[in-house]
Amino acid sequence: MDLKIFDTLLEPAFALDQEGRVRYCNESAALICDQSVRKLARSRPYLKELFRFTENIEALNNIASVRDASPYQETAFTMEDGRTGRVQLTLQPIDPDPEDASPRWLVFFRDVTLEETLQRKYRAELEKKEDVIRALEEAQRKLEDYSRNLEKRVAERTAQLSAINAQMKALLDSLGQGFLIFDREGRCLEIASKACEHIFETDPRGQSIHAVLRQSENEAKAFRRWMETAFAEMLPFEDLAPLAPPRYEHGGGRSIDLGYFPLREADGVITGLVLVGTDVTDLVRAQKQAELERAQSKMVLELVRNRRQVLGFIREAEALIAEVRLQLQGAAPAFDITFRALHTLKGGAASFSVQELVDRIHEGEEVLGRWHEDPAPGNLESLRRQTGRIEESFARFLEQTEAVLGARARDGGATREVKIDELNRFYAGLNAPALRDRFYEDFLAEKAARVFAHFNDTVQTAASQLGKVVLPLAIDTPDFAFWPEPYQRLIASLVHAFRNAVDHGIETPDLRERRGKNPAGRVSLALERDGERLLLRIRDDGGGIDPREIRERLTKKGLDVSAESDAQVIQHVFDSEFSTRDRITALSGRGVGMDAIQATARELGGRAWVSSIPGQGTVCTIDVPWLTELPAHPHAA
Repeated sequence: MDLKIFDTLLEPAFALDQEGRVRYCNESAALICDQSVRKLARSRPYLKELFRFTENIEALNNIASVRDASPYQETAFTMEDGRTGRVQLTLQPIDPDPEDASPRWLVFFRDVTLEETLQRKYRAELEKKEDVIRALEEAQRKLEDYSRNLEKRVAERTAQLSAINAQMKALLDSLGQGFLIFDREGRCLEIASKACEHIFETDPRGQSIHAVLRQSENEAKAFRRWMETAFAEMLPFEDLAPLAPPRYEHGGGRSIDLGYFPLREADGVITGLVLVGTDVTDLVRAQKQAELERAQSKMVLELVRNRRQVLGFIREAEALIAEVRLQLQGAAPAFDITFRALHTLKGGAASFSVQELVDRIHEGEEVLGRWHEDPAPGNLESLRRQTGRIEESFARFLEQTEAVLGARARDGGATREVKIDELNRFYAGLNAPALRDRFYEDFLAEKAARVFAHFNDTVQTAASQLGKVVLPLAIDTPDFAFWPEPYQRLIASLVHAFRNAVDHGIETPDLRERRGKNPAGRVSLALERDGERLLLRIRDDGGGIDPREIRERLTKKGLDVSAESDAQVIQHVFDSEFSTRDRITALSGRGVGMDAIQATARELGGRAWVSSIPGQGTVCTIDVPWLTELPAHPHAA
């Protein structure tokens, strides 16, 4: 399996070997470890050393015995630097790397630390609400005390009330929640927070609570019955509060939660109800995003685990969508046939966690139901538009499955995995030339764009490390088809040519601008068949190779190259242990890169050479035989 499919996941993912060492991780996993992906891949630490789990993770203790996906287990952890967190994790076996047949296990982390943080924040906000309510109750008691001796302390009472009201208003206005009080008649009192104008989209003071909440006639009638029960305390208020409207329908689409608290007199009688509106839009959005990410992760796992079943679902889904489309071509689609097709399609999508498609189909069922109740042309047109959205969602799902299962998933055809070695043996046993050619074209040959696409990561990583800017790797002959298996070692060695093109060839952006070039350099690859030869050319538009620098380096090593031309001198870049760098870095300085390319080319019966124009760029050309048989040399493929 190509583990790069997990690079874009937002949840951390690790691939472990049978010793429990990290052999791969995505960016999210590196981020939670506070390390780089390269560092983790290079050091290969034990997962249990990176995370000291508080719970016993049985699957990690005996990883080699894990044959199926383990259930999610929640545990806290502590890092070496003292950071703590809480995660849910699962472990499952995956296909081994084609270049390394050792087994692999995939560990998914689901970080629940954010959810706990949000819950603590929400609890803190509720505590603030309770403090405000207690302050309001205390103010109410003080008002009652003042009223008993009104004539004697009218001046003092007026001043103190003014101060209290000012403080109360300042306190309420400083909070982000919408606070208001309404009486048993449903009239909102003059005490309300400034945030009500944002939360309830109006100033509630003096208005009816039904108008503030924008209730319909039936909703207002039901709420009045609830108010009567609450003020009369026919039941404990704690039992009644959950029966009140829990949310306010905000005109701007924000999520507003409502909370209700009794305001009591000294004798315990409820004289008013405090309504607290809290904007939880960000929390709801975060929860929905987390749910979507969990669904996406589950869908990827389903695709990986149930490849054949997914392909079967794709074929069935295409037939069901075609059936719905056929029904909608007429003026009166058959309701039972259309609903059955949509419902079957929704069930299949749900079984593979294709949540977006499930949601669109569910909406389509509702639109179909409205049309069934009222078969008006407008409702039929709405149904057709919703069907279009279902098809768009299904098309996006096909794109996702193609990334995981390959291009065969798009056409819905049944597939079967066959090892390359088995294909090679079958090909070697074919005697009919026409059949061999057809087999070569259909099953062995691959397009250059697909074979070499991964080298763009090599180019961009090198550019980032060197502070350079390089355009995406250009495959100038993307549709050129050839059999890559005989050239596997040669293809692998080309990583050195691409790194050299960025390291030694492409200049820094400011130097390129001074030379009148595009600040972003260009590296390209082109393939060509010349009779029975295969030519590969890796080209860059950098500064080129300076023959004088090569001569100087060779002379210092004691080599006499005075009789060689400039074109001959620059071929020494292929010499073993030759480098123009004095310092060894992660990219250069060891002098083994270009030598590896020359060695693998010669193993195939070919050669490599460079040509360069100072200031304009360099071309590395590799000439090898056109192979339609695997080489006899066991190390050449």
